[in-house]
Amino acid sequence: MTTSIAHLSDLHFGSEAPGAADELGETLRGLHLDLVLISGDLTMAARNREFMAARRFVDTMNAPVLMVPGNHDISPYKLVERFVQPYRRWRRHLTTAIEPSWCNDDVAVIGLNTARRMRFKLDWSLGSVSRAQIRALRHRFKAMSAQPFRIVAAHHPFLMDGETEGVHAGPRQLVNRASRALAVLAAERVDVVASGHLHRTYTAQYAVKGPAAHTLHVIQAGTALSARTRGEPNSFNLIRATDRRLTVHIVRRTTAGWTEDTSTLVDIQKPDAATAAS
Repeated sequence: MTTSIAHLSDLHFGSEAPGAADELGETLRGLHLDLVLISGDLTMAARNREFMAARRFVDTMNAPVLMVPGNHDISPYKLVERFVQPYRRWRRHLTTAIEPSWCNDDVAVIGLNTARRMRFKLDWSLGSVSRAQIRALRHRFKAMSAQPFRIVAAHHPFLMDGETEGVHAGPRQLVNRASRALAVLAAERVDVVASGHLHRTYTAQYAVKGPAAHTLHVIQAGTALSARTRGEPNSFNLIRATDRRLTVHIVRRTTAGWTEDTSTLVDIQKPDAATAAS
């Protein structure tokens, strides 16, 4: 069997491209997905009507939906709410979970909340992962049964690629404590970190060498619905896992509809237990 996961990010209801949500919903339902993974920024400004639009979209899915918040999902206008109950609207309209988990026989997915109500920097849109969250990752994966592939979903990027550094102010956009988190994630044999925030699709690798050699793939998604595409068409990533192989393809919105790119963004193959032991 094949596990199919659609990785969406930055839907930004409130600034979505005309007609894109209906087209995307129809496309996703036709893929017979096992999971829809949304890595944050479901809204543009955390308004109730935007959350309600996101809720209607989520309700049309014929698969489980795993969501983590983005910086746009915390109100920039209601400052008391932002500091006292930053996820009140998220919990009211979408889900009580901030860091959900999901698994089947092929894949284990853990949500990691990198959005913050404030940071000691002028730009509060930047993300962070706390020391406590990093420590908890080991226990969270231990609590899940063993699957061939492990995925962490978060809103903010953990790695840049060369092109992104030139366009989007480079390491300044990385989640705070990215290096420390990546070291722990690699030690826990995480295969994929699925993120968004930049409205750009790319992949980057974090490699550990030596006896514990492992490569972690950071997969960034473009914006699925927003009219603010930053030079790329609306898109999402399609993750498929089968027979100890995981692949990722980009699905873009074109004039002909949502079209899957035939080139492979990521291809991960794992040896079976007998081969790994030899």
